[in-house]
Amino acid sequence: MRNVALACFVAGVAGGASGQCVPEWDTTLGNPGIAGTGYLAPMVAWDDGTGEKLYVGGSATRIGGVADFLGSYDPATGLWRRLGTGINQGSTNAFLNRLVPWNDGTGEKLYVVGQFNFAGGQAAANSFAVWNGSTWSDVGAGFDQTVSRVTYDLLPLDLGDGERLYMCGNWDAIGGVTAGGLASFDGSAFYVWGNGIGIDGGFSAFGQSLKEWDDGSGRAIYMCGRFDSVDGVGATNVARFNVNDNTWESVGETLVPTSVTNNMTSFAVFDDTQGNENLYAAGGQFRINGSGPIYQCAKWDGAHWTGVGQTVSGRITDLAVFDDGSGPALYASGTAFFEVGYFAKLVNDVWEPVLGSGVNNPATSGSFASAFGLYVWGDQLVVAGNFTQVGGLDPSTGVGAGTPIPARGLAAITSCACAPDLSPPGGDGMINTNDFFAFLTLYQVGDPGADFFADGFINTNDFFAFLAAYQAGC
Repeated sequence: MRNVALACFVAGVAGGASGQCVPEWDTTLGNPGIAGTGYLAPMVAWDDGTGEKLYVGGSATRIGGVADFLGSYDPATGLWRRLGTGINQGSTNAFLNRLVPWNDGTGEKLYVVGQFNFAGGQAAANSFAVWNGSTWSDVGAGFDQTVSRVTYDLLPLDLGDGERLYMCGNWDAIGGVTAGGLASFDGSAFYVWGNGIGIDGGFSAFGQSLKEWDDGSGRAIYMCGRFDSVDGVGATNVARFNVNDNTWESVGETLVPTSVTNNMTSFAVFDDTQGNENLYAAGGQFRINGSGPIYQCAKWDGAHWTGVGQTVSGRITDLAVFDDGSGPALYASGTAFFEVGYFAKLVNDVWEPVLGSGVNNPATSGSFASAFGLYVWGDQLVVAGNFTQVGGLDPSTGVGAGTPIPARGLAAITSCACAPDLSPPGGDGMINTNDFFAFLTLYQVGDPGADFFADGFINTNDFFAFLAAYQAGC
């Protein structure tokens, strides 16, 4: 209650009940953030039995001052931790692609995939490793790093054979199974996913992201990446696995990339507030059916693809749905996505820099910023990348537009939405004039039951906090 009320109070108490609070930057995670070179991207919240922590990975060799390539942040202490002896780079350029908690039948563990030589001293944990909260182990799926074979995504699913980890990547074989970049893992063995032909294409084909969604025609698993076909079926950069038919198939119109090196990177399922839930796919620049405007994002309604947002530079690296207090919205991170500050929100079908400026590097730094990952953690949307500050630059001009806030590779925007039921004295799911006068009465008689700050009695601080919540319309 305390943080919620104060967040609304900071937004200002001037005006009437129609006022709105404003989300703010929280740069706690980005200080100290990352040091030296590298970036951050995959994130996940996980409780290893000692309390929930935020796990963050990427290519950065120093995270929070203590971890290499992967670290965990404890919100209870504000401290970062390395996981055992950590991830070892070896002779490769190490990076992590995905972090997924999964119960393999012996308890939940954190599965980690990317490109690295070993984890926790386990040589067999080569680009695919498991952390149980205290030690690392392998899953028998090492790769020859001289040819940069990696897994890009993991998705826990039960498609009729019990829950497994389904995965996509750019390998020909994994765990002793020839699978063409598509496989599943049941906790002890790997299996082909599909007919075994797998992912194919003209330029370094791979699958990058997986998403389950039913567009009304039945349960399906969508995959995006860079490819021309999947299991022998023609599909450009987006395909889906029909669970009922157990086959891969194309999805509507072709999203034709403007360059052979472009690929689709991410999915999100988003209700556009008009009761229309759609699947959004994003990545490098493309044209629908090869003609018309250039987009980096499109939505699939079950029948057709429709372009989303204006044409901007670069590519979208990740999508997320988040409510900053003004209602759920679609957010995108990006690289060379400079016109919208590398971190944007879709407003009336236009990408706008988050809080007016997104994330960036100082104009004097001589390097460009990028944002690679988004993750909703409680009432925050965390953005990860290789930036050094938030705010302070106008994305359209690259010059100063306010005071920048230091944040190295990590930052978050915090929702200003108040709790839906501030009681006493409400209880009706919203705060209104009746609640205000009832609270005023409780304040005047000193009723401890109306205490916002849990200090055992009601006082002036409680009154002004409640007033702020009321005026913000929370």
